[in-house]
Amino acid sequence: MTATREHHLGDLLEQALRTEPPVSDGVAAVYRRAEAIRRRRAGTVVAVGVAAVVLVAALGYVLTTAILPAPVQRSAAATAAPAARPDPALLAVRGAVPDTLRVVPREPVRGQGWRQYTVLNRTSGRPRGLVEIAVYRAPGGLCFPVLADPDACALPDRAGNDVEYVRYADDSDVDWQVHQAIARRRSDGRVVAVMATGERGTGDAMAGRPPLTPAQAARLAADPALMAAFGPAESCTGPDPACPVLKVEVPAG
Repeated sequence: MTATREHHLGDLLEQALRTEPPVSDGVAAVYRRAEAIRRRRAGTVVAVGVAAVVLVAALGYVLTTAILPAPVQRSAAATAAPAARPDPALLAVRGAVPDTLRVVPREPVRGQGWRQYTVLNRTSGRPRGLVEIAVYRAPGGLCFPVLADPDACALPDRAGNDVEYVRYADDSDVDWQVHQAIARRRSDGRVVAVMATGERGTGDAMAGRPPLTPAQAARLAADPALMAAFGPAESCTGPDPACPVLKVEVPAG
């Protein structure tokens, strides 16, 4: 039995000493093994530190994304300056003149109850005169003036069932020829006066003729789009002193 125990003890000691450096290596082998263990531990510490930094950064990004609102994405259309609103009165005048003419705003373009526009020859760019528009209120009716008789009232023509109008022409002065129309909407008494005057100072009846004929001025004055271009409170019977001086004045309502 004793021999068996000794043999077993010898096997255990051999296995325990198998991982140890040979005795011949001495103290140097022991130091080499200690250095290897130290390097492994240092590498482990560095790896743990890097992993911790990455984890903290990831947590910070997740928390920031969850707490802070996302930036608003704006389209190019949203950031662009809003387009200027077209002048409906100008559009109506452009639709009334012949294609050979061009209409542009004339300063001052507008006021309380009035607008004015310059008309140019589309090809040469030469001035062809002026179109002035004024609005009034006559809910109780209107005596349309008669050029030859200031005490008479003209019998108006009709444009549809709601609009009545009278047109006028005065070509006696070649340096200030005037074609004018006055229209009234019967339903609410809205009155629109359109006056087209030729370019002054030409000394020639043809060169100084107005850019609108009397019929064209009447159609423009009766145009619902032109009437709708003015607010319900606008009227040249108000305090605005810049209202056009018409050749044929609209009687005060």
